[in-house]
Amino acid sequence: MPIEIERKFLLGETPDWSHPVLAGADVIEYEQVYLRVAGGEQVRIRRGVRDGRADHRLARLRRLSDGVREVEESELDAAEYARLRADRDPRREIVAKVRRCFRWDGLLFELDDIRRPAARACHLLELQVASLEEPYTLPGFLVIDREVTTEPAFSNAAIALG
Repeated sequence: MPIEIERKFLLGETPDWSHPVLAGADVIEYEQVYLRVAGGEQVRIRRGVRDGRADHRLARLRRLSDGVREVEESELDAAEYARLRADRDPRREIVAKVRRCFRWDGLLFELDDIRRPAARACHLLELQVASLEEPYTLPGFLVIDREVTTEPAFSNAAIALG
């Protein structure tokens, strides 16, 4: 399975969406649904809408350590997505978020505006890195509260618990 390494940051306030970097960002609206599974693996389906077109994916996720996980992803058609969605984990709410992807200082950032579940609404900034020791510069136009890479409560699966 491919390895994904990311750093995650909680914003301290709502971003200025009119900032030129954010206004020009690639925008994707996501619905994430966690399925029932046994063991330490997580299985998630996700519907992403970009420029009016929907994309459906299934992901198997396994945490290796803070900020590091194995991710195996495959495409789904809309009918398979609907079938799997009906078998979602009843303990977890559906996560709705708007993601803005942008480049800053040569790096690709993903800024998630988590809207649902409402009790966990927040703004999370993610940065994919080659290693957790890789140097980076955070965008100066965002107010960062703190890094939450090591805080399990800020994983999307935990957010889905409400």
